[in-house]
Amino acid sequence: MKKIPTGARWFAVLVLACLAVLLISQTSLARYIYQAVNNYILESQHFYFNSSILKEDNPTYSIADWDGVNPYTLTIDVNSKKNELVSTASDITYNIEVSCPSSVICNVDKTEGIIYENVKTDSYVLTVIPINSFEAGDQVTVTTKATSTYPYTKSIEATYLVGVQNYGFSYQVTDASGEKYLTLELTNSRPYYEVEQAFQSYQVGDIISLDTYQSLSDTEKAYCVSARVSISFDPNQILLDMTDPTYLANKDTQTLTTINSYQYVTGFTFEMDATSNTKIIFYKPNIADNYNGSTSVIQVNLQN
Repeated sequence: MKKIPTGARWFAVLVLACLAVLLISQTSLARYIYQAVNNYILESQHFYFNSSILKEDNPTYSIADWDGVNPYTLTIDVNSKKNELVSTASDITYNIEVSCPSSVICNVDKTEGIIYENVKTDSYVLTVIPINSFEAGDQVTVTTKATSTYPYTKSIEATYLVGVQNYGFSYQVTDASGEKYLTLELTNSRPYYEVEQAFQSYQVGDIISLDTYQSLSDTEKAYCVSARVSISFDPNQILLDMTDPTYLANKDTQTLTTINSYQYVTGFTFEMDATSNTKIIFYKPNIADNYNGSTSVIQVNLQN
């Protein structure tokens, strides 16, 4: 039996030592190598368990369009395809896991699924339901994992940073020189209602989601408001369209002034539903005027 030369033995020891240090200190690299080897073995068996969202290295996705009041849903896809031409030649069964902080409840529409051989895709829905109150800029971390159980085992996962968007109220005046009228467009992007009078278990200042609001009686809905808006204007500059439905529904809140023995509306107050917009038309005594984009010709005040 031939002996390994001393130099070669030292070189082998050095290589092993370097590998040991590398594996200990570079965990991510070690994980990458393991995943690559594991995928090679699985693909050699023509097994493919993939997703456009979930990955073996657990990617993180940032979302900032949640209102923090209503449930937020995420649809997660899985598939049995290597590409559009190659796929696993059997059904794949898999389990679903989800984890989230105690400030929310995370539900999935199922805890296990099947990717049928002839379909090649499947999906599940993850719903984040708030328990605590959230403000604009807050976020919660939600992680979901899918693990195949047949014919082979493979786990893929992803983490979502679900952030609360700053929903608000905006308005804009649209006009042009030569036009007979201008339009005031108001947008309430708040997807919730605020309690103004206590009822049931709700206290003044509580925030109510859209689904909850829709389940209330008409009397209870009257105790809630999403946006209360007042507008005022000078009838020497612009005249309200007296047939405007928003005005007619809130005529009892109008303010008036007298000009040359005639009464003119100078403003009124109205409420807007959550996630809604409305347009109010005004006529111009002088069509040469152009109030496009003006923030002074009509004073708009959000009262809540």
